[in-house]
Amino acid sequence: MIFSRGELCGVFPLVNTGKAWVSLPHFSYGGILHRNAKESYNIEKIIGGISIKEPGYYRIDEDERLNDISVQSKNIFIRSLLESASENAIASEKVTSVINLPDSPDEMMKMISSNLRRKIRKAESSDINIKIGGKELMSDFYKVYSRNIQQLNSLNYSISFFADLCNSWEYGDANFFVAYADEKPIGASMLLSYMGFYENVFFATNSQARKSYVSDFLHWEMINYCITQKSTLHLQLTNHASVYSFGRSTIDSGVYDYKNHWPVNNYPLYNYTNISDLRKNDWMLKIWGLLPGTVTKPLGARLIRHLY
Repeated sequence: MIFSRGELCGVFPLVNTGKAWVSLPHFSYGGILHRNAKESYNIEKIIGGISIKEPGYYRIDEDERLNDISVQSKNIFIRSLLESASENAIASEKVTSVINLPDSPDEMMKMISSNLRRKIRKAESSDINIKIGGKELMSDFYKVYSRNIQQLNSLNYSISFFADLCNSWEYGDANFFVAYADEKPIGASMLLSYMGFYENVFFATNSQARKSYVSDFLHWEMINYCITQKSTLHLQLTNHASVYSFGRSTIDSGVYDYKNHWPVNNYPLYNYTNISDLRKNDWMLKIWGLLPGTVTKPLGARLIRHLY
């Protein structure tokens, strides 16, 4: 928390992993939020003023302390939108794609293309069934998620990570959406919310099921859920806008192209880091992809905690 002349003027949401200071993991747009949007800061000096590792609120007085703090060597990975990017942040290859939600599903249906409406209706008329719930759906969610991550040659979180996330999330909804065909999970996602902001933080489908438009159906059900929540008394009283976020994707990638056949706005993401991202090493990903799932599933859950 940043103070000036005794008054709160900014916040800087971060997590200390023990190895690095990183943006909040959900939602990971944790730049500096300041009442003066044009104010810029040296991130090392802000973090350099914090020596305690325990979670909590830390106070930085910009008038008194920032100029006196010596820059310390600390690992940093900050991801932010332009409005909260630091003076030394650089534009990344990623954007976040969001929909400003209307007041009803009927209005939302009018906002999407006729081709997308056709796909959703075809999926609705098939034998695909979507369930919405909490930890009772976590096992089925994890079956789809872990298989999809393996196919992408990436590292998977452990199922205990998702259990901890559900147990500790106190600021909104934490729901799993699972699509079934013949009682088998073929698509799954996790939706988190905070004050009218909803983000699809994990999403996966089986490759065999994609021709049945399960991805479109899942997103549509999540968007419908968000619109329904928007009409609750809490959001009416607080006058918060309601937003559905598809999360991050690389510009011009297949995932980016998919998100943009929905009526989204794309916002560039900026990075400030002194950490090398091991996931960008193609040769390591190729070796990882040669390993069987029986090895990568337990090993990935152990390795991913050491990235930051």
